[in-house]
Amino acid sequence: MRPLRKAEIFNQDLHQGKLQIRYFNLESDKKSGDSILIVSPDGKSMLIDAGIVATGHKLNKYLNDLSIDRIDVAVATHPHHDHIGGYETILKTKQIGTLLMPELPHTTSAYARFLNTIQKRNVTPTYVVAGNHFSLGKEVSVEVLSPSHEALEKARKEKKLSTRYINNLSLVLKVTYRDQTFLFTGDIYKKQEEKLVNFKGEKLHVDLLDAPHHGKRTSSSNLFIQTVQPSYTVISMNNLRSKRAYSRYEKTGSRVVSTGINGNILIVSDGQSLTIKTER
Repeated sequence: MRPLRKAEIFNQDLHQGKLQIRYFNLESDKKSGDSILIVSPDGKSMLIDAGIVATGHKLNKYLNDLSIDRIDVAVATHPHHDHIGGYETILKTKQIGTLLMPELPHTTSAYARFLNTIQKRNVTPTYVVAGNHFSLGKEVSVEVLSPSHEALEKARKEKKLSTRYINNLSLVLKVTYRDQTFLFTGDIYKKQEEKLVNFKGEKLHVDLLDAPHHGKRTSSSNLFIQTVQPSYTVISMNNLRSKRAYSRYEKTGSRVVSTGINGNILIVSDGQSLTIKTER
C-alpha cells in the first residue's frame, strides 16, 4: 500500500463529523469475502461481515489502525464462511455492542464455530427481519429490506438449505444519512433482486450500491441495476469474478470501484455529496 494513500484511508481524524464507509481489501489466495466498516459522524461504528477465518487477523489490524476497539453494531448478513469467518478473531479482540443477523438454520462447521464463539463471548444475537429499523448514532438510520419474516419462517422448516437459498436470505440494509442513501446487499441472487424490485421499487434507488454477491454473474441483473440507479457501485472481492457485471454498472453511468482492483476503499459523505478514495 502506498504510504500516502494508507495515511488518508486509515485516518479517521481527516474526516471527523462525516459519514465514513471503508471496504477492506482482505488479501488471500482464496475468496476472502466481505468486510465493510461504517462510522457515523458522531463516531458510532457498524461492521458488516468479517471475511474468512484466515483474514481475521488482517481485519483486526485494519481496525487497530483506525483505533477501533468497540464495534457498536456487528452484522452477520448470512451464515457463509466468507462473511462470518473473521468474526472468530474480531469477537475475541473487540468489544461488541449488538450483533445483528437473520435467524437461519445452517449446519456448516464455519457457522457452528461462529455460534460457539458468540456463546463463549457472551454475545446474544439480535435476529432481524425486513421492516426493522435502527439508528447508528444521531443522524444515520438503517432499515432492513430483506429477508422477510415469512421467508425466514419457511427456511427454518426446510431440512437442508442450498447455497443459493441461504444467499437469497442475506440481510439487505439501506443506510440513510441526511440526503444520501447506501444499499448493502450481501449475497443475494437475481431471483431475490427481482423480489426486492417488485416489493420495494423506487425505495431501492440509492447513491451508492454494494454490488450483490461480490459482483458475480449470479447477480446484478439489468432490472436491478436500472431500478437502483446507483451513482457509485462498490464490488467487494479480492479478485474480480465478472467483467460483464462490472460493465453493466459502467454502462448505466455508475462509477465502479472494486477491492480486487483498487485495494482498500474509503467513501466519505457530508450528507449531500460523497467522495471515494482508493488505495490504487
